[in-house]
Amino acid sequence: MKVLVLIVLAFALAGCASTQSVSFSPSKNYAVSIQSELFDAVRIEKNDITLLSDGRAIGYLRVEPVPADVASTPEFLKTLRSASESETVKTQALNVSPGFTGFSAQFRDYLTGYLMNEESPDTILIISFPESEFDKITGTISPGI
Repeated sequence: MKVLVLIVLAFALAGCASTQSVSFSPSKNYAVSIQSELFDAVRIEKNDITLLSDGRAIGYLRVEPVPADVASTPEFLKTLRSASESETVKTQALNVSPGFTGFSAQFRDYLTGYLMNEESPDTILIISFPESEFDKITGTISPGI
């Protein structure tokens, strides 16, 4: 009987320890999954999703249109990356899912990523989260739902 109680208790504790991911799709071109333990509230505006924890913003997802006069998507990203760099802000290419391209810029303990869906290069996803969570979050980027 003791063994059965221990097994049931182990399953209950394992279930409590797991966390769920919540999928956000700020547009038809992008979807991102974020661990629910990171936030307790969400603010949604026109093209912006802000995640909050204890009333403080911890990160955001934003979709912006690419200017119509841009010659090419790769050139736009190159120009944006160059404009983002400074002595205090370093950029690096992102290792994201196939079909997406982009870079990140680090400022203090946050990384901000600028990504494009190569099949729909008319918008750019801007995503900013603490450096400790950024790679886990950007690793989930996929086409929107």
